[in-house]
Amino acid sequence: MTRLMLEKELQILKNLIIDMAKNVDDLVHEAIFAMEKLDKELAKRIIEADDQIDYYEHMVSQSALEIIALQQPVAKDLRFVITAIDIARNLERTADQAVNIAFRVKNLAEYSYVGKPKCKVDVDKMANEALYMLHSAINAFVTESTQKARSVIEYDSVVDKLQNQLVQEVKSQMEKTPELIDSGIDYIIVIQNLERIADLATNIAEGVIFAAEGKIVKLEEEEEKEFVSLKDSIFKDIPIFDYLKKHAHLVLECVERLSLSLEAYYNKNQERLEEIAKHIFEIEKEADKLKQNIRGHLPKGIILPVERFELFLYLKEQDAIADVAEEILNWLSFKTIEIPEDIFTKIDDLLLRSIEPLKYLEDMIVFSADFLSTKREESRNHAKELIRKIRYAQYLAEEYGNEVKKSVFQKLEDPMRLFYTLKLVDLVLGIAHHAENTADLMRAMIAR
Repeated sequence: MTRLMLEKELQILKNLIIDMAKNVDDLVHEAIFAMEKLDKELAKRIIEADDQIDYYEHMVSQSALEIIALQQPVAKDLRFVITAIDIARNLERTADQAVNIAFRVKNLAEYSYVGKPKCKVDVDKMANEALYMLHSAINAFVTESTQKARSVIEYDSVVDKLQNQLVQEVKSQMEKTPELIDSGIDYIIVIQNLERIADLATNIAEGVIFAAEGKIVKLEEEEEKEFVSLKDSIFKDIPIFDYLKKHAHLVLECVERLSLSLEAYYNKNQERLEEIAKHIFEIEKEADKLKQNIRGHLPKGIILPVERFELFLYLKEQDAIADVAEEILNWLSFKTIEIPEDIFTKIDDLLLRSIEPLKYLEDMIVFSADFLSTKREESRNHAKELIRKIRYAQYLAEEYGNEVKKSVFQKLEDPMRLFYTLKLVDLVLGIAHHAENTADLMRAMIAR
């Protein structure tokens, strides 16, 4: 009777994973379709579906732990239960990649809408290969086929090669045409997400082999080193994430002083405005020095828990926030415009709302660094929650920004005042926009 009960519980667990896998597979397929068609509504539904996948993972873990506690499986049965937890985790992270791709759709769709130049790369082939690996890994689990699982592992190099080719193609376009940097970053993030989907499919395939044969598949030594704890590697002597945290703090200091600049501008106190600007420029200069220090601590050949290029992208976006502060100060220095008091109050309020996402950056970096060094899921969950807060705060700032723009159009008729004020609003919104980008890049780093 006990054996029959165990087999029944194992089948229920397997069915639960199959259902989860089907949902994740659909999510990835829809994310790629949304990317291809720039379908913002579909992208929104994908993002909203993330919670359902998280719940699936929770149910798998709970069921697996109950089987271990109540049925006490051994040998192959125990390996299956342990593998089930790991596969669910990899499926959840695969869903994260689909969500990350969905987040990019909004930006790319907006570039097309406003006629902004957009980087042109064809990710369809890589997307299809990543999907093929995911399908094959899930099929290997359902059929318990180690042969199919090994085929998935061997196929990973194909996607890696495509990733390298596409990233180089994007970088080449960005170097030739600086206007493509924004969309280029979006495409690089998508390319990285697709590569990680392939990696996670490989993880699932390895789990299938472990459950069936009790063998832990060893990839090349360099791949294993990516998962070495920070405590046991050279990374501990290069506190890169500590530097990123300090850099985030300096960036926040820069933008928090902008409110004083706006006040001085409104009161036509040029001397005060120059004094505040000088202070902000000094902080921004210190942030630039720290940025160079961070780059200097990443010599070639160092073993890091994330790709060096990812860190550079993240640092670039975080530093762009301080650059926005400088742009705003420069804009204020160009011309003194009479801004109605109610409009000025709204712009000042918009600034505070745009700064709000930055208040989560330091903690996001701390929890992300801890996850990358220890693989503690609790830290990863904390980081993901902070990323959600950053994105929500950016959304609120964007919504309020639209209200401010409506007020500007209603109140100002003079073309010069209208243009100047709208430009100022857009610059302020740039703070929250870059904060959102940093959160997306960090999410990509921890969604392994």
